[in-house]
Amino acid sequence: MSLGGLFRLKPAGFIFLFALAAHGFGQSIELNPLAKQEVLDQISDVITKSAFVPGLDFKKWPEILKQEQEKIDAAKNDDEFQRAVNSALRKFGATHTALTSPRVAAMMQSGETVGVGLSSQRTPDGLLVTRTVPDAPAERGGIVPGDLIIAVDGKEGGGGAAIAGKEGSDVTLTVRHANKTTEEYILTRRKFSTVRPEELTWIDKNTARLAIYTFDYTYKHEHVEELMKQAEGSANLILDLRDNGGGSIANFRKLLGLFVSPTKPVGTFIDRRMVDDYVAATKGSSTDLASIAAWSPRKLRATPSETLPLYKGHVVVLVNGMSGSAAEIVAAGLRDTIGATVVGTKSAGAVLVSQYISATNGFMFQYPVSDYVTIRGTRLEGVGVTPDVSIAGPTLYVQGATDEAVKKAVEVFASAKSGALLPF
Repeated sequence: MSLGGLFRLKPAGFIFLFALAAHGFGQSIELNPLAKQEVLDQISDVITKSAFVPGLDFKKWPEILKQEQEKIDAAKNDDEFQRAVNSALRKFGATHTALTSPRVAAMMQSGETVGVGLSSQRTPDGLLVTRTVPDAPAERGGIVPGDLIIAVDGKEGGGGAAIAGKEGSDVTLTVRHANKTTEEYILTRRKFSTVRPEELTWIDKNTARLAIYTFDYTYKHEHVEELMKQAEGSANLILDLRDNGGGSIANFRKLLGLFVSPTKPVGTFIDRRMVDDYVAATKGSSTDLASIAAWSPRKLRATPSETLPLYKGHVVVLVNGMSGSAAEIVAAGLRDTIGATVVGTKSAGAVLVSQYISATNGFMFQYPVSDYVTIRGTRLEGVGVTPDVSIAGPTLYVQGATDEAVKKAVEVFASAKSGALLPF
C-alpha cells in the first residue's frame, strides 16, 4: 500500500519503554559524519546484551554487521541508513527488531506527519485512492476514495513516494474520477494528525461494529468504554482489529477487560528470566515454549473495567495481514476465552514484546525482550492468528465500499442464532 503522506507503522509490538526526548529531525547522517558509528555502537551494545527471543543468538550481530557493512557505509542519508541497518537486522528472522529514522521517530512521538493525507494502492492504471484523512489537503481539495491518481507532477507511473514532500511545498495530482472525467488538483503539503479515533457503527439494530485502529499511546480507553456502553445491549458485536498494528500491554489488557473476566488467563509472556528458571527447575528445553508457558504461574490477564459489566453478546473479531502484536493477542484471547469467532485473513504473526530506546542522533531502536504463548499453548510469532472463517482479502480496500468481512460476520451471527455454529 502506498501512503501518499498518510503515515502508518507496520505492526509495532508492545512499547514498554519510549525513551525519546523531544527533538527536531534532519538528515543527521549528512550533518554528523560520526552519526552512523554512534548509532551502530548503541545498537550493538543493546542487541547483544538485552535483546531476547527464545532460540535466537543476538550475539551474532557483529558477524552480521560485518557482512552488511558495505551497504551501510554506502547510505547517504537517514532514510537510506535506516533501510540498510534494518536489512541487516532482518537476518535474525525476528519481528520488532528495527531502527527508526529521526523523521519517522518524530512522527511517532507527535502523532503528526506532513503530506496531503491519502492512502492509495497501486493498480495497472495508477494509484487508487482508498482513504482520505478528514480535513487534510486531499479531502479539502475534493479528492475522494475511489479516485484514480494517474500522474504526479505530470509524471505517470510514480508511486506514493512521489506524493510525499516538504511542508509547504505543492504537488499536482492528475485524478480520474469514477465517472471517467479527469481533473488536476494542486495540493499544498502540510502537517496533519495521524491519530484515528475508535469508531462505533451500527450494522443493523442488533449488531454493532467497534473499530480499534491501534493500541499505541493514541488509544483512548475512556472513549472505548463510552462506545461499549452504547453497544451494551446489542446481541452482536463485531470487534474490528484490521490494520491494527499493536501497541501497549496496558491498553489491550483494558480492552480485554470489557469481555473477559480476570479470573480467566489469556496467555503467557516468556522472558529470559522465565526460561532460565524453567530450565533450572525442570531441566527442560529452553525452546519448548508451550511447556514453559504451562509451567509458569505468571499468566496474562485482563484488566477489569470499573464502570462496565462484561459484554454478554456474541462476538466476532475481524483481522487481516496488518493486524499485529496486541491485536493478535486480543483476537486469539477472545477466541480462547469467550468463544469469539475470528473472521478475515491470517494476521501478521508479529507477536514479540519490545522496547524502544534512543539510539542517539534522533534515531530510535526497537528490540524484543519477550515472546508470547496463548493459553492454548500456541506461539503466535511467525505464525499469526488463522481465522475460523476465512475470506478472500480484497485486492483493493476502498473507504465506503461493501465490506465483505462485515457481511461474513453478520452471517456468523445468524448461524449462531440458528444453532448451526457452536461456540468454542
